[in-house]
Amino acid sequence: MSDKGENVELICKEHNIKRYFSDPCLIGLSRHIIDLEDCGPISVYVQGDIERMKDGPVIMTIHDVGSSFHSMVEFSNHADMQEVKSRCLFLHVSVYGQSHKASDLTHDFPSLEKLSLNLVTVLDQMQIKNVVLIGDGAGANIALRFGLFHPTRTSGLILLQCSAGVANVSVMERLMDAIRGKDSSVNVDEPQLNQKNIHKYAEAYKARTSIIDDIADKVNFDVLLVNGSNSDVFEESSMIYSKIKPGLASIIKIDDVADPLKDAPEKVADPLILFVQGLGWMPTAKRKCSRDMGKGSMEEVNDRPQLTRRISMEQYDTPNIRRFSLERH
Repeated sequence: MSDKGENVELICKEHNIKRYFSDPCLIGLSRHIIDLEDCGPISVYVQGDIERMKDGPVIMTIHDVGSSFHSMVEFSNHADMQEVKSRCLFLHVSVYGQSHKASDLTHDFPSLEKLSLNLVTVLDQMQIKNVVLIGDGAGANIALRFGLFHPTRTSGLILLQCSAGVANVSVMERLMDAIRGKDSSVNVDEPQLNQKNIHKYAEAYKARTSIIDDIADKVNFDVLLVNGSNSDVFEESSMIYSKIKPGLASIIKIDDVADPLKDAPEKVADPLILFVQGLGWMPTAKRKCSRDMGKGSMEEVNDRPQLTRRISMEQYDTPNIRRFSLERH
């Protein structure tokens, strides 16, 4: 694709690229550089055949502070995500300056509001109508803002560790302490991130405005909130859940976990598949618990998180096939 404002670089399978982070590597993905108004050029790594799959299902991912798009590629390549990966096109957003061995940013880091507003340019350039967004931490806040700005382009949101209010100073301090501790023990199998750039992303996240009051009126699409029981932001995610109209939101809490994407990706994959099936996508995709039941193994199934969904009084009386698989079970 060679639309104006976009450059494309294919990471070829033939190249013998040294792997500098944990499985998987980037071979086979295509890098699209798209100029966002008021933000600058941003890199988006496409996983899947864009020409064949751009009509959907399409999933856009946005990573957290102290992480990179590699974490989302790793999640999409997890064994329990194979049913999704084989049926979906993934757009992995690489937030400014957060890639492996990135140079110091020479421009101002955009506010989360500007970034979420202008990310729609990615869809416009790639001629994609709608997406489900998966956001983690700061990326979840950006994804939620995207949905508020562009509800007609948003099929649904999957928000991990999401906050919608202003920054909690103590939570941000613990986040930065964790990032500094991670950087002090470099793992050659993981991306080596630029600390100056991490701080710029963190400062933008810290300076965010509250969008709590916008949720009730502007969220008219399905939302899945995922949290770890050891997370600092579970109460904030619960607040988001309470603001969304009944019947549109589901929330799960994964026990004994602080970072679901890193510590329990298999427990994120199962409800993700249920969620997208509730949107009418991938009706034949099997979750791991379904595959395990077919094998006669129930030990792993019983350990799976359950979805909680508020439903309106009308929905108690009206069959809703589209959301059947998301009801508490």
